[in-house]
Amino acid sequence: MNRIIKNTLLFKCTLLCISILLGCDSAILDKVPKDSLTEETVWTDPQGATQFVNAIYGRMPSGFDRNYQGWAKGLYLLDGVSDDGEVCMPWTHSNELQSGNFLPSGTPWGETWGDYYALVRKTNVALENLSRLGDEKLRNRLMGETYFLRGFIYHELLRLYGMKSTGAEATGVPLISKSLTLNDNFQLPRSTYDEVVDFIVADMDKAASLLPKRGAIEAGRATSGAANALKSRVLLYAERWQAAADAANKVINTDYTLFNDYRTLFLTKNNNEIIFAKKFQAPDKVHYGLNNGFDVVNSPPSFKGGSDAGWGGNVPTQNFVDSYEMIDGKSQTTSPLYKANEPYTNLDPRFEATVVHNGSTFRGRVIELFPGGADVTGKPEDTKTGYMLRKFHEEQYVIYTKSSDQDWIFIRYAEVLLNYAEAKNEATGSDASVYNAINAIRKRAGMPDLETGLSKEQMRAKIRNERRVELAFEEHRFFDIRRWKIAESLLNGPLYGVRVNKTGNTLSYTRYAFETRTFPSKLYVLPIPQGEVDKNPAAKQIAGW
Repeated sequence: MNRIIKNTLLFKCTLLCISILLGCDSAILDKVPKDSLTEETVWTDPQGATQFVNAIYGRMPSGFDRNYQGWAKGLYLLDGVSDDGEVCMPWTHSNELQSGNFLPSGTPWGETWGDYYALVRKTNVALENLSRLGDEKLRNRLMGETYFLRGFIYHELLRLYGMKSTGAEATGVPLISKSLTLNDNFQLPRSTYDEVVDFIVADMDKAASLLPKRGAIEAGRATSGAANALKSRVLLYAERWQAAADAANKVINTDYTLFNDYRTLFLTKNNNEIIFAKKFQAPDKVHYGLNNGFDVVNSPPSFKGGSDAGWGGNVPTQNFVDSYEMIDGKSQTTSPLYKANEPYTNLDPRFEATVVHNGSTFRGRVIELFPGGADVTGKPEDTKTGYMLRKFHEEQYVIYTKSSDQDWIFIRYAEVLLNYAEAKNEATGSDASVYNAINAIRKRAGMPDLETGLSKEQMRAKIRNERRVELAFEEHRFFDIRRWKIAESLLNGPLYGVRVNKTGNTLSYTRYAFETRTFPSKLYVLPIPQGEVDKNPAAKQIAGW
């Protein structure tokens, strides 16, 4: 913790960072010499203040650019280490995260704690200095954005390192609400889980009161809708059911709608479903000098771009594929539409939009995942599950020819509907508003309405499965199975894939266990990196770490 704070304690250090972040085309650098930058110059200049806040947006880790440690270690999605996914890239830290076979001194996400607290400091610096900006409208907007960003950062810290529980383990993270000086105490204990939730909610309320609605602000910036949407998620995780439903209801039927096409909503920038996203523009996702990004990392090694091939990436499991209903709304085990020799026919249309399977057309050709097929290369990066991921791919481009620039969607309208449905069902049961929220999502997907008359427990199961299918590989499943406390039952034992065999023109599909995982209870949270605890012993490890 001391490293995080002391590295940027003096504002001169902050100004040096600003001069880099503003870039050569910044108007403030055109107006004054670089050696004349002062605290007053930055915070009284509209562009200087805006660029400072912009830099916080730019440093927010996302599923497309999260950096953990070491070469390429972070190139996997969190759901790739849930029961929904596997990571084919053998050089990542995914195996350690699946088993808990690591110590706080060698945590797979050793930089994440420090990265987030460095951003917390930047938000505190901004909130303490934006009052100097003379333009009231801009000042209020930037303060609203900064409150939102600070709350969002604490939400990330809380769901990674904190634990919601009825016992003594209900522990949060250290709360820092000001930029500390050398005279401050750096021994900062964890706040309680509820204290951190209250802090985030207060920031979201301030943000919502200061921010404009969608359409009255540049795409990619926080809005009042984003503040209420995040508030609904934070309260949902905290199991404050009615408050979570109320926050979600402030977003429902306002400035957002479900995008008409599930497959392309992740590729269509600034569409009406997106509530908050991290903006990318090619070549933002160039990794290690390679012109690639998500598409290369998650294309199979059979796909070539010049002399290089795909990296394998994040692949779905059979456990996940089993969660899709048939188009009649029944499960694969009960629907008369299911055929063992044609297992992917008549599934929920979101399946084809999310998953690549044997016989799929992907990037312009038919995928062959049987022995001797074009996509069984014998490389370590080959899929172990018999599936690959389609979601997010810009298939119209040959890999390596264009740096993919999909935006990472942190929050979208479908999630808010799901948040509302879960919270309302837990608070009062499955009334008409719960059905309306879920059925709207299912209708967009081309699925029938839920059957009526479901009990609270039956609706809970339906909502959880709908979240799994609708939000697949958007890094919700990783956290959902933890907050529901079901990860131990799902991840202690075998995970399944499918083997495809071809005899003549006949295909057969055999379910098989590709891996046996363990999930010790301590994996419900991540450990604080040991180096940070050594500097701040007051922030104690929890959950057996």
